[in-house]
Amino acid sequence: MEQKTSANNAAVSRKASATIRSPYTGASDKTSLLDWFASSGDADTDTLSALDTLRTRSRDLARNAPAATGTLKTMTDGVIGSGLRFQCAIDKGFIDISDEEAIQWQEKTELEFKLWSESAECDFSRRLDFGGLQYLAFKEKFCGGDCFVLLPYVQRPMMPYDLRIQLIEAERITNHNDLPDTDKIRGGIEYSENGVPLAVHIRSIHPGTIYLSFNNYRPVWKRVPFYGPATGRRNVLHLMKANRIGQSRGVPAFAPIIDTLKQISKYNEAELQAAVVNAMLSVFIKRPTGDVIATGANMDFYHDENGNPVTPPWERENNYKLGNGTWIDGAPGEELQIVNASRPSPQYDPFFLSNIKQIGMGVGIPFEILIKHFSSSYSASRAAMLDFFKTVLIERKNFDKDFCQPIYKEWLTEAVIKGYVQAPGYLSNPRVRFAYSGAYFIGETMGSIDPVKEVTASNMLVEYGFSTKQVEASKLTGMDYKDIARAQADEKRIAESFNLPYGKENSEDSI
Repeated sequence: MEQKTSANNAAVSRKASATIRSPYTGASDKTSLLDWFASSGDADTDTLSALDTLRTRSRDLARNAPAATGTLKTMTDGVIGSGLRFQCAIDKGFIDISDEEAIQWQEKTELEFKLWSESAECDFSRRLDFGGLQYLAFKEKFCGGDCFVLLPYVQRPMMPYDLRIQLIEAERITNHNDLPDTDKIRGGIEYSENGVPLAVHIRSIHPGTIYLSFNNYRPVWKRVPFYGPATGRRNVLHLMKANRIGQSRGVPAFAPIIDTLKQISKYNEAELQAAVVNAMLSVFIKRPTGDVIATGANMDFYHDENGNPVTPPWERENNYKLGNGTWIDGAPGEELQIVNASRPSPQYDPFFLSNIKQIGMGVGIPFEILIKHFSSSYSASRAAMLDFFKTVLIERKNFDKDFCQPIYKEWLTEAVIKGYVQAPGYLSNPRVRFAYSGAYFIGETMGSIDPVKEVTASNMLVEYGFSTKQVEASKLTGMDYKDIARAQADEKRIAESFNLPYGKENSEDSI
């Protein structure tokens, strides 16, 4: 009796569930949604199986599709530019040193860091300085989905510092022996039982390298822990943008717009080819039809105005050539017909720009910035620049946190250990180490559409106490205000030595 009652209740429940409609239109059974099959896997299930294809296609677009190349360059130039400039910002209150001592310590540390970072010796491969490494690392992260950074120590003659930066392409981080993913290792990253990343497995050679086709080279894998087991030192940096909880590997920024970028590239190529072909086929020869031409009957038809016979077209060589000032001497009855080329299509430009807008939305770049064309008003153009600069600041902050700051802290530790920088308590007290490690990396400014208006606004912000000269100098010029003040003081002394006015006085005298 109980079993029968339970079965009846289950049947009623199923019938009731079938009659309940979802309150969300996107989950309804509308005809327009019947062919929509969405994945319901976790972050790695949805990502890792498609990652190789996404990465390969993104790199191909970056090489060959102008829209993709421009998008990648615009974002990288905006975020990194020529490199983020280092500036100390220690917590002098916690360390309990005077303002003058803090300034001297910061200037000394900045000079030491420049000695290391502005040389290609900071690069493991001795090719790029710190700014160049920043540019390449961000570009790899944006286009490939993620980038890995190793921080080995390598001694080199006549070099005071041994810390090196080694960039590893995303394709080289794979499971050992290219085995399938498991709960312990996924996408080349090894995890603990609690899901904490422990180490990366680095392939000795890129899976697509040309050397594999020349010999029977078998790659080997090296396991590198994220943190040193004895010292806790940071060994590996993983640059990626996580979009979901539990995501092991980064997804290329082009992923949502790969199809759009490829189709635009195809459309652009087709329009260009059609326009070239139409331009070359500007005229054609129209000959009379019928028995005269087809069979050669009535040969008397082919005579000139003096009665002299003319070689019929089927017996003479077709050697018409088009060019500037070319004269074509046709036979009687032949006409030159002009081809009316309708390429490029009048709908090409609106359609192309419409898709570029979608591409800009997909990567966070306003349309005007992406196409490098400001045809609207000052207000609209400035709004586009401000909107893009918000994206730039977010990306720059994340890159600073994931790449620049950890590398600077590793460098500072070596500088303190070797005695090049004096920082009492740095090695023994984590709080003191944190206070001494304060720094920020300044990028290039947004730029100005109307410099007079923007300088006036900055002056008003400082005058009314809403900002500082340091902040406004960074926004307008990308420079440190202290550096500007020192340079101005030097220039003023030089001008006074020659009895010349300086600065505002000079401009007023000129007026």
